[in-house]
Amino acid sequence: MTTPRTCTQMHLPPDLRAKADMLSVKENPANSHQIATGGIILRRGDALTLAPPVGLKWLNSRVLRVKILGGTDKIKTKVRQYAAVWTEHANITFDFVESGDAEIRVNIDSSGASWSYMGTDNLCVPQTQPTMNLGWLTDASSEAEFSSVIIHQFGHVLGCIHEHQSPTGGISWNKEIVYAHYAATVGWSQEDVDRNVFQVYSSTTTQYSEFDATSIMRFPIAPSLTTNGFSVEWNTQLSEMDQAFIVRAYPRGEEHFYVASFNTMEVRAWDKPAMNANKQILFPTTYGCPPQVAVGLNWLDVSKDANIRVTAFADNISASSADVHINTWSDTTLYSAGCTLFPVPPGDLDFQVGQFSTQEDHPWQNPQLKTTRRFAFAREYASPPNVVVFLNQLDMAKGKNWRVTTTATDVTTTGFTLHIDTWADTVLYSATAAWIAYPLAWSAARTTRRTSGRGTSRSSPTVDAFLSRTARSSEPRRSLLRSTPWILTPPATCG
Repeated sequence: MTTPRTCTQMHLPPDLRAKADMLSVKENPANSHQIATGGIILRRGDALTLAPPVGLKWLNSRVLRVKILGGTDKIKTKVRQYAAVWTEHANITFDFVESGDAEIRVNIDSSGASWSYMGTDNLCVPQTQPTMNLGWLTDASSEAEFSSVIIHQFGHVLGCIHEHQSPTGGISWNKEIVYAHYAATVGWSQEDVDRNVFQVYSSTTTQYSEFDATSIMRFPIAPSLTTNGFSVEWNTQLSEMDQAFIVRAYPRGEEHFYVASFNTMEVRAWDKPAMNANKQILFPTTYGCPPQVAVGLNWLDVSKDANIRVTAFADNISASSADVHINTWSDTTLYSAGCTLFPVPPGDLDFQVGQFSTQEDHPWQNPQLKTTRRFAFAREYASPPNVVVFLNQLDMAKGKNWRVTTTATDVTTTGFTLHIDTWADTVLYSATAAWIAYPLAWSAARTTRRTSGRGTSRSSPTVDAFLSRTARSSEPRRSLLRSTPWILTPPATCG
């Protein structure tokens, strides 16, 4: 390529962000699990709002319809050929259609502009508009150019960011020269350069690998643009790290058990807060009798102007379904919240579940810093199991830092001690934690299935991968009803 070519990651206008977030979570409820323990992200310019970011990944095994707008037969053939490079590794299918609606709409023109919207943001673009543009490909383009441009843009379709904007990028930019370069070559303003070149995504919100100079998601960097002479040429194929990364993002694999998730953004946008939200979860299989069900919070976006008040629970549990609820009360403004539902089939000998509320120890009117309870397993394990605990109800006073942690200690073959603690000046009126115990052998040997409640599923590598994502004591970075909500069903009995 002899002329400067630059890709732009397209961003939706701010007034569409709430709609895009809702569509993203409806598409893939796991998009609400995007913040690491202790991470804080402020959104919407509201200093009084703790707002986790929403992910952009498609539901695993998704079939994405792709419509090509314009272009010669050769270019259309190349788009199909090189888009499929991703599907050799990712559990995603591109279905090229000639008419009707399509999630991805690829415009071919001679504008010189190459750009794409990111992941599920494509769902918010009107069907009358393209979601991707290929603006310099012609029948005379080289195979290397077809490969580099098309694979790169379809990487954005799958939610991949530019590699130089990775949290591990660490590029020493010569900023004034960079501003001048992009202004002269592609007409970018300083704001455009800041967004497309200098902005580094937060390590708490981005699934990323170590920095990869050979990634297809890199565009070229001339040595004159950096202070130390660092440079990168055009990459024309997926690197080994690209392949490994997209396999983790959209995995294939054996499935042994499943969990479900629910986020309030599946039923309303975060800019339309409400007191109650619920959804029916359909189990992928019908059990002989109702399973035990543990529910835990995995997401919280709440106003700072009132107490944190949130509860997640399941009811109407049958052998084939359960209703999951996320509620608040009093004057709390709950922008959005999410939870994970984990059913234990009747007769399962590996998993044991339970719950504990601080109100079982002391009334909410008498808050205290530390609360503990010793649990005995109903069935003794052969060796000390893994025990994971996660919160599902919180009531903490406003005007103080919100601090809470739940942990399991002194784990033996017969039981463990559960802790729900706060510290300093935090006022913790009440909290409830669910726990899941399972044999150590499950950590490396089994995989999970997650379901969105719509008859579709997605895989994750191990039990620990699920539990480490959903069962964090301080997550999600984040009475009246003053009684303990039922978050765990009683043990199921059959016959």
